[in-house]
Amino acid sequence: MRDEERRKKKQQDFEKEELKNEESEEEEEEAAEGEPRYYQAGIVPQAPLKPSQKDAYDAFISKLFNPYLPHSELRELYMKPLPALIGQVQCTIERSKSGFDRLWPKYTLSLSQGNRYMLTGKKRGMNSTSNYMITADQSKVEKTQANYLGKVRSNFLGTEFSIFDSKENPKKASTKDEYRNTLGVVQYETNVLGSKGPRRMKVLLPMVSKDGEEVQWPDTEHEGDTIQSKFAQNDTEDIMFFFNKPPKWNEQVQAFVLNFNGRVDKASVKNF
Repeated sequence: MRDEERRKKKQQDFEKEELKNEESEEEEEEAAEGEPRYYQAGIVPQAPLKPSQKDAYDAFISKLFNPYLPHSELRELYMKPLPALIGQVQCTIERSKSGFDRLWPKYTLSLSQGNRYMLTGKKRGMNSTSNYMITADQSKVEKTQANYLGKVRSNFLGTEFSIFDSKENPKKASTKDEYRNTLGVVQYETNVLGSKGPRRMKVLLPMVSKDGEEVQWPDTEHEGDTIQSKFAQNDTEDIMFFFNKPPKWNEQVQAFVLNFNGRVDKASVKNF
């Protein structure tokens, strides 16, 4: 009986702490209203679609999963910014750990609603840094295929990941028109607790206009002209940047906690 009472009290204390955290989050959001438009202070949950959005969303999803859609049109849907009218598209990433995938991991991106296949990311071998091919073909993950979209490349330390389209590395390109474009950069920062503590992360993306067109960031051999170098120089006119919301230490559960608004179902230091 006493164990049950202690359990209920611990649960009540935890719920009070959660409520306190939510109130604190609301205060932070109010304080962040004056922040630049490209800075999101917190996690944005999936907002319910308005009637005016639903038709556009359904049409987009229907086109995306049309098996007769030409490769060129499918590529365009994946490579262009998501139309603002349709809101968010929630996806799920699954890692394959069996067979050769243990050595060269494979990741599958699916639409969360209905678990419908979208993209595959496969680690490439014989590279000095982690390098993943991104393709819309579930059966053949090859750079020569029509559905090859680009790649994700890590730096030597694994603290920075750059996303490129399918064009050429500047070192291999014949002309500047062939230079690949940088589609985004994800940077991890170390913390005093090392790998045991929560991760600190920021994401840099090309700015998107009200018309849905994004700024082009061609990859370059000049270090000072990259999107991450411009951000470090505080030159952010053509950059959208986001930071993960830091968790808070909870004395009751002796762990870092953060309200994920229902989009996380398993505790992990990798959640953000």
